[in-house]
This record gives sequence, C-alpha cells and structure tokens, in this order.
Amino acid sequence: MSNQIDLPVEVRTETGKGVARRLRKSGRVPAIIYGYAIEPTPISIDTLALFHALRTEAGANVLLRIEIGGETHLAVARDRQFHPVRGETLHVDLIAVDKDTPIAVEVPIHLVGEEEVASDGGVVNQILYTLPIQVRPTDVPNYLELSIAGMGIGDVRRVEDLASRLAEGAKLDIEAERTVVTINAPVSEAEMEAMEEGAGIEAEEPALVGDETDEVEQSDA
Repeated sequence: MSNQIDLPVEVRTETGKGVARRLRKSGRVPAIIYGYAIEPTPISIDTLALFHALRTEAGANVLLRIEIGGETHLAVARDRQFHPVRGETLHVDLIAVDKDTPIAVEVPIHLVGEEEVASDGGVVNQILYTLPIQVRPTDVPNYLELSIAGMGIGDVRRVEDLASRLAEGAKLDIEAERTVVTINAPVSEAEMEAMEEGAGIEAEEPALVGDETDEVEQSDA
C-alpha cells in the first residue's frame, strides 16, 4: 500500500514571483496546500526533502503527512511545475485528502513472469502502463503486478485481470475490456518493408562516396 511520509513545511505569509525566486535560491520549493479540512495555505518545502519524499516506490501517489498549526493533514502532490532545462521542481500543489474518501490515482502496472512466456517466438507488447482507479488514500497500491507467465502468440491480458488485485471498495476508472498486454508474432524484414511502403515511408538513397563519386563526376564531365 502507499507509503506515508512526514514532510515538514513552513507556512509563508508572502507570495509572488519575487518571493518564489528567493525561496528557490535558498533551497526551498514554493507550494500551496488546500483541500479537505484546510483553507488554501501558501507554504514552502525543503527541496531535498520533497525530492526524497516523492522518490519512494509509491512515486507521485505517496501520502504526505503535513503538520500545520498543530494539526496533521494527509496530502498528495499534484500539478508539479518543473524547470524546462534543469528539471527541478518550481512549484507543487498539495491536495489534502480524507483517508476514507476515494481519490483518483494512476497506479503503475508491472509485468512479471516474462522469463516464463511460451517459447514460440512471441514478442511482449505492453499497451497500458498505468491503471486509473478510484480508491481510499490509505489503500493506494504502490504498483500492481500482472503475470504473463505461460502466454503465447495471440494471448491477451486485460484490465479485468487486474481487478481482483484491488483493495475492497476500489473501483476501476477505465473499461475492464481494455488491453494491458498482448503477445505478438515476430515481424519479418519483408513484412516490415511492406508496412513501411504502405505507410509511404521510403528509405533515403545513400550519397555516393569515394570512387563512385569520382565516376559520376567523370561521366558528367
């Protein structure tokens, strides 16, 4: 289930671009927390503390324990803004949640048993990498495992094959018939060329080099 991480924050009384720049220079990320049982409150978070909190197995679904004014709130990080070059977090929204009220999350899907796929030359083709569900915050799984052991060419695993792995009360936010993974037949070079031709893709003619170039030049002369 989703981890719970204590994340210290500081309430800030000033807002604006200038304040945000100063915070970042001092090693803190400007943020805001709002949602269940709390008024929108501007805060700041230590950059490294936020980085490590969001690097657990739960990823973006980690439950953050935030203490403000002597009260503890459970929150999830959403709407992170990143620097386009350095990739560092510029701002983040923390959404306070009720532990008993389902929230919408996307849970990573991990395939297992790949070494036991039928030895018929089939190629594993994973189509869906995350599963959207509605679930209580304390029941959010870090990930869902889907076994593909024994699958052969033409076999399919669907969203419905993951439903039994969800916590009681959790609901799918996607059609149960959607395909998660298939085992495809390998594509030959001839088939690949035919598909490329059908798509209007033509290989560029290589430039002539060396002696061949010389011959062309002599012929033009």
